Amino acid sequence: MSGVAVRTLVVDDSSSVRKLLSELLRERDHEVTTVGTAEEALEAHLREPFQLMLVDWTLPGMSGLDLCRTVRSRPGGDHVVILVITGRNRAEDLHTVLDAGASDYLAKPIDPEILGTRLLIAERAIADSRRRAEERQEMESRLAFADRMASIGTLTAGVAHELNNPLMYVLSNLRLTREEIDAQADAEFLELAKQQLDEAIHGAIRMQSIVRDLKTFSRVDDEQRGNVDVQNVVESSINICWNEIRHRATLERDFGETPMVDGNESRLGQVFLNLLINAAQAMPERAVSENRITVRTHTDGDGWAVVEVADNGTGIEPDRMSHVFEPFFTTKSIAEGTGLGLSICRDIVRDAGGTIEARSEAGRGSAFVVRLPASTRADVPQRTQAPPAVTTGTSATVIVIDDEPLVGRSIRRALRGHEVEVFTSGKEAIARLCSDEPFDVVFCDLMMPEVSGMDVFRQVSDRRPELASRFVFMTGGAFTRQARSFLKKTQLTCLEKPFELGQIRDLVKERAEGASSNLVAMGGLEPPT
Repeated sequence: MSGVAVRTLVVDDSSSVRKLLSELLRERDHEVTTVGTAEEALEAHLREPFQLMLVDWTLPGMSGLDLCRTVRSRPGGDHVVILVITGRNRAEDLHTVLDAGASDYLAKPIDPEILGTRLLIAERAIADSRRRAEERQEMESRLAFADRMASIGTLTAGVAHELNNPLMYVLSNLRLTREEIDAQADAEFLELAKQQLDEAIHGAIRMQSIVRDLKTFSRVDDEQRGNVDVQNVVESSINICWNEIRHRATLERDFGETPMVDGNESRLGQVFLNLLINAAQAMPERAVSENRITVRTHTDGDGWAVVEVADNGTGIEPDRMSHVFEPFFTTKSIAEGTGLGLSICRDIVRDAGGTIEARSEAGRGSAFVVRLPASTRADVPQRTQAPPAVTTGTSATVIVIDDEPLVGRSIRRALRGHEVEVFTSGKEAIARLCSDEPFDVVFCDLMMPEVSGMDVFRQVSDRRPELASRFVFMTGGAFTRQARSFLKKTQLTCLEKPFELGQIRDLVKERAEGASSNLVAMGGLEPPT
């Protein structure tokens, strides 16, 4: 056996038999639970399933064979090794034991050597079952990843299209504006230049929204859970697959209020994305105006969030409905899908404590309804910032650390009136931060080559721990599992690029005014009049 103890349940109404079996099993490093009735056994098994059961045939109340049949009928019951203990040894009795679903039997009185042999066989079967389950889980994980990649592959052309449109007028307007500025010596052209810049900004904001939606589906850490706004996730899913939908059908939104749910945003996004793509691909070849996809959200009577994706497409035949959530079942061609999408959706929804149901009528369309329980998770409070260093007036000393020089320059321009020092090397920044010269706030890129923002923070915190809370991190969104864990542990502010200039101005103003107030309180400055 491996180092993992076998969870074993002994069911016998004789306390002496329970004691004997318990001692023999513990000698083999089993994790043993003993009960006297089948009813107690079933309750314990439903609470936390056992891998091995030793069950007496004759028990008060429910018999051992009835317990065997009940366990086998439950989900996962076929993975339990069940040994029935009996004093009967007629051939027909043994057939009855095996017909009830027992894996093997033990004859009374119990011979320790025979018991040892039976247990060795059971232990090998359990180890083999565990190995197969691990292999199956690994294969399902690989297939789930392949299915996600297939979905992203079908959307790549649409995402590129959505990005190229705003990129076209962003670059066009910026180049036109630059040419006109170079050619003009007076201010008559400024209104036109402003209009062109406004259009360029509008395009950039569109690209920012597209990237933000796409990032929802590209999170590295698939296990991270938290409070999720399902309507935001649904909207992101619609935006991502919009190019897939709009050429096939019209989309109707019917959004009502929904509570926050406890789950993983990326995985829930995968559910809604899959349902939306399925709905679009279920549409027959006809005018787009005749095809309709409806997305509804509301809160049901139990306070759960409900999301429904319905279509008036081809529908599913009644004899196939019972298979829609089975792995590898698909109504699509091999080129369009693996048949894993709905199976994965069901597992993701169940993992979030919810349910997913399907309704369909051939030739009339389908509807998939996802129900998710309201979150009871409290939002993680942000760490209180430590008082900033003392500076004079409302001017702050700001350190910017980013390996991209243009980022530092843009922040410096945005913070005119403050003293801004820009570093493109984490190593150089550490030397400055650990010197005796004061500063109020550090804007530090999280992911940098050689010395990362995390490395900068750790070294500065080790040498000057009182400065740790003055860090504000910046990221382009390329989070690693390590970076995500780091931010969760430090609970410091992290700005996602591209951020609004007002965000950094407000942060610096807050620190500068805080410093000024602290100095006034200490008698170092006259209060403003």
